[in-house]
Amino acid sequence: MKVTEQQIRSEELKGAFLRHLPQRMKILLRRAERQRREGWDVNALYLLETEFARLAEAAGRYGLPEQAAPLQALAESLQPFVLGSTLPDAAANDAIAQALEALQAPMGQVAMLELAARAEAAPSAPPPRAETPADPAGYAQMETPPPGYWRELGIADPEPPAPAAALITDSAGMPLPAAAAVDIAATASAAPAALAVAPQVLLLGADAVLHDLALHFEQDGHAVAEVDSVERMIMALGDAAPPRLLVVGARALAALPLLAPALRHARVEAGHRIALLAILEHDDLGARLEALRAGADHALPRTLGLHALLAQAEPLLKDELDDAPYRVLVVDDDAAQAAFAETVLRRAGMQTRTVVEPLATLDELERFQPDLILMDINMPGADGFELTALIREREAFVATPIVFLSGDPDTDRQFAALDAGGDDFIAKPVRPRHLIAAVGNRVRRARAATQRGPRALGGSGALVDRGVLFDRIARQLAARTGVTPGGGLLLIELNDAPRLRERLGLGGFDRLLQQFATWVAEQTLPREVLAPFGPSAILLFAPQRGEAALAAFAEDLAARIGQERFEMARAVPLAFSAGVCGMGAGADPMALLGACERALENARRQGVNVARHAAQASGQQTLAALVRSALAEDTLSLAFQPLVPIAGMAAAPRYQALLRLRDARGSEHAAAALLPEAAAAGLLPALDVWVLKRALVVLAARRKLGTALMLFVSQSFEVFEEVWRDGSLAQALAAAALPASSLVLEYRCEALLGDYPDAARRFADLHARGLAVAVAGVSAQTLAQPGFNDLPLDFLKLAPELARDGQARAVVAAGHARGALVIAPRVHDASTAAAFYAAGADLLQGNFVQEAGAQLDYDFVSNTA
Repeated sequence: MKVTEQQIRSEELKGAFLRHLPQRMKILLRRAERQRREGWDVNALYLLETEFARLAEAAGRYGLPEQAAPLQALAESLQPFVLGSTLPDAAANDAIAQALEALQAPMGQVAMLELAARAEAAPSAPPPRAETPADPAGYAQMETPPPGYWRELGIADPEPPAPAAALITDSAGMPLPAAAAVDIAATASAAPAALAVAPQVLLLGADAVLHDLALHFEQDGHAVAEVDSVERMIMALGDAAPPRLLVVGARALAALPLLAPALRHARVEAGHRIALLAILEHDDLGARLEALRAGADHALPRTLGLHALLAQAEPLLKDELDDAPYRVLVVDDDAAQAAFAETVLRRAGMQTRTVVEPLATLDELERFQPDLILMDINMPGADGFELTALIREREAFVATPIVFLSGDPDTDRQFAALDAGGDDFIAKPVRPRHLIAAVGNRVRRARAATQRGPRALGGSGALVDRGVLFDRIARQLAARTGVTPGGGLLLIELNDAPRLRERLGLGGFDRLLQQFATWVAEQTLPREVLAPFGPSAILLFAPQRGEAALAAFAEDLAARIGQERFEMARAVPLAFSAGVCGMGAGADPMALLGACERALENARRQGVNVARHAAQASGQQTLAALVRSALAEDTLSLAFQPLVPIAGMAAAPRYQALLRLRDARGSEHAAAALLPEAAAAGLLPALDVWVLKRALVVLAARRKLGTALMLFVSQSFEVFEEVWRDGSLAQALAAAALPASSLVLEYRCEALLGDYPDAARRFADLHARGLAVAVAGVSAQTLAQPGFNDLPLDFLKLAPELARDGQARAVVAAGHARGALVIAPRVHDASTAAAFYAAGADLLQGNFVQEAGAQLDYDFVSNTA
């Protein structure tokens, strides 16, 4: 009978399906069993039901009824929960377990069928190498190439299939059980099997977040593979075409030390960059450091949500980051040194141009448009510092990385190079690999930062990463220290998100959320930013609109969204619920977000479009009432944040004491939210006295343990006389018999304005009692105030904005001139720390060092700023 091309193609497809099915089923069964044991997730449920239904349909199409029936039964057992957006109960869990068990034997038969097909397709013995007579050119022709021939061309040699009998029988020749056949078919005896297709993305770890990431990558057209062991991932790194992105889930992080050496080697040998993304269970600093040390480009907690993880992962896969050659401008008056750097970088695939006349650099910038400038320091006409200042004056090159390459051994000159606007310093002589890595990393980060910057949308707003939005909120809070800042947050979540996700699929729903966010952004004001938040919500930060204005804005959106028809849901009218809070609802971004989420919950509970945090709080106990109750019941608490010396070791550990209050709902309120309410209710003196007395108790307890400690305590200058009037504090201080200056009282600058003589008298009295004094919020304007320099101060705490306006160095120098130590507060990132470090500050305080906590456990010996 004549075999048609269609029949041949059908047999080929069936063979591919048989080869694919055992490994695919092993992964799916492992996911389903884990979900059944640990608790179901609605997204994982949807994906499993869809995948089992597809496999059942394919098995029926290829004439495998014994496999199609249990696959379809399992899909049908999951379908009611998918359609109803509910989760299986205990009885349904048992039924699903039986359906999973029923799949074991048919899948074992698939493994045998697949192995038999491979054995039948393979010849019984490899054909002998047949050499034909030489062709007219005199070259011998070979039908079978020698071993290793294809690998020289970047193609792996095909592996000869093992005989079927050897794989489906034990050492005694007895047939193995079906389940064992499945394992053997999937793992190729004990050795990891090579991946059939070279993937662009490789994922390791049983984690629902990884499965969602895999689905998104596949929808974007990337070849994706999931592996169940680090050995398989290492094998893939050794392929001729290794993956572009490795993703290691939270449950597989222990494998990173094994992966790191292979990754380092592959990054040197591969023709493209190989990125590594580590997914953490929680935002743990130690785990992040371990992942980064193992070679991870990003180490992110899974709690960030799918959108934030994708925002970090997608740029790692973008070809344009790697395909466009890096452009490096070498500026060095020594032609030999310049030629060395140029040769090294060109061999690494970079485009270079050399300038030996420093003043010609400015013209060459416009012509060459470099990604990075490699700069010498000591040059005639204009040294590297002066040239950098001239470059930074040009708007187009403000952010262009400048790396200094110099043999100058003076460390002060090296620091001056960074202070002048350089991004890095490399000392000569330099190894070629070091130079390539330093330049490549800087250019790569600069390109990625450009692509990840806020995208302007159709209106005034911008859609940004959630981290960017939180940074904007933190800056707003820091800029208005001691005063309730303006602005607010709006959290919007689409209603009926599970049904929309089921109807559109995960990829379609994400595009709908993007379109919805774009529509909202078009209605916003300048300086307002939005970010995806969770699987079905967006978060808007409005620095100029308060809670009432944002609530009105959200109500207007809710009234108009019913008439909008978004591309991904043209026939579906959308609706949303929203929560609004003002910036005074919390002292940090997470507290504000918590207030917004509670307002959103209230909107859902009441069945309204928008709920305000203030309106919700009015039906509960007010903050002033909470403070009064906490004072009466002594339920206030202190948190502590270390002040870390930038250089050397302090005589005693220093901590800032921070007031905290936890309400009946478990929400924690910080001093920034409590103090304005307490002041309005006349409770400030009582709060200050409580904080001081509790600080004395802490210091006394540490003294009994033989441990020295310096504690900074914030106080309100407006109630100074009331705090010390009755003498109880003076008695408590005398009874504690503390070492001199172990307690530092801190006052805000703005509270002292116009009353410096009185402040000088009071601070002198505090010194007489053995207390030290600090003033917070010091700026260049503060130093210019008449009378400020007469204050007897031990510490100056800088205004946070000094890290950005370039005046920090002058203020620090003024503080040192009067014999005071200078504290850099609210240091939440490396760039702020570097700015204050360059300005000469003595101490750093902020979440970049350590977040505030209940323990006094910072390791000052091992850690300096």
